[in-house]
Amino acid sequence: MKILQDRALAAPIGRRQLLKAGAASAAMLAMPGIIGRALADDELKIGWVRPLTGPLASSFEALYAAGDIALEEINSAGGILGRKLVKVEVDDAGAPANEPIAMRELINQDVKFVVGPVGSSQTLASLAVSTPAKIIQSGYITASEGGAGTRYPYHYQCVFTVETQAVIYAEHLAEKTRAKKIGILVEDSAAGTSVLAACKEELPARGLTIVGEQISPLRSNDLTPFLRSLRSAGAEALCAFVSNNIDVTQFFVGLQRLGWQPPVVGHIGLVFAAADKAVPDAARYPDAFAASYKALTFTDSEQPDERVRSYIDKILGLGLPPAALPPAATSPYYDFLHVLKHAAEETESLDTDEIKAYLDQLTGYKGLFGEMKFTAENHTAYGPEAAAMAQVFVEDPGELVTASQGLFRPRG
Repeated sequence: MKILQDRALAAPIGRRQLLKAGAASAAMLAMPGIIGRALADDELKIGWVRPLTGPLASSFEALYAAGDIALEEINSAGGILGRKLVKVEVDDAGAPANEPIAMRELINQDVKFVVGPVGSSQTLASLAVSTPAKIIQSGYITASEGGAGTRYPYHYQCVFTVETQAVIYAEHLAEKTRAKKIGILVEDSAAGTSVLAACKEELPARGLTIVGEQISPLRSNDLTPFLRSLRSAGAEALCAFVSNNIDVTQFFVGLQRLGWQPPVVGHIGLVFAAADKAVPDAARYPDAFAASYKALTFTDSEQPDERVRSYIDKILGLGLPPAALPPAATSPYYDFLHVLKHAAEETESLDTDEIKAYLDQLTGYKGLFGEMKFTAENHTAYGPEAAAMAQVFVEDPGELVTASQGLFRPRG
């Protein structure tokens, strides 16, 4: 972009070029979230970083549904300090390289609170720009760096991390299966790399042996070779951190090709395959479990509470496709906007440093999925106590699973 600017400055501008430039500027002014209209005194800008264009635009859209629900609830209750929340959307096309540009767009519009982006790599790229600007932000990031309060003092991670996932993976394999030799398959992403490192600590601590590690490309057309390598290495069970519906489907299809039915623990993305029935003969995998929130699981004696049921009803009311429901329901943006409202009203301020100081000693706040707490050093709201293993394929769903379209699942 700098080179193009330099060339433009060096070249003479004719009348036709000037008219084209004027038309382009008018088009940008009409785009939502780029320049935008002037806000009234009783409105508060909330940055919304998401793909509006590109191949991820449709699949990532559902991940912001929880934020839309929270925004509507907050505005219906009077907003934040009497100010209605107004989204200022910028397009990152889902690419880490675009995040600094998107964040600067928001800074230029004096936005101080930001929802997004989605993805560990994307969020970390955005924080390089948002942190010096003291923007209170929450990205959809599960990599542990997202909760490093000393490194990213204005970012608040409202999901549990890959370390938490590794803890409950190891607990489940050690306590609920007879497997001792574990194969690990992770996607090639910042979150995948983090979960691999966490599993290499947690699994041996539970007396489990890692016999193979595989890193697969995102949106792979065939995961069979990676699975074959793990089976050849002697794996008796698998940790599978694959998050998008293409890779999840290929994971289970690959197991079917191999005729292999090991116990599986993994990312909530595994539920994609059950949600859209993309995997034929799924009943062959009764021992597949995914890391979810305990609040979204149930047992014979413990059922979901009414607040969570109401939230799930709102998610279902959006008419999202089945495969989009699990990631939409577990998005961090609902909790982030509500805890932001809480902090602003407790401090009676919209100053980001004052809100940060309050959040950095937050305890006992009832989030959607459990108690949210932060310290100056730890900006991750939820730990292992909020997580549980959820059964991926349910042969006899029952009323709760059926009515929630699988968002509530039996606890492992």
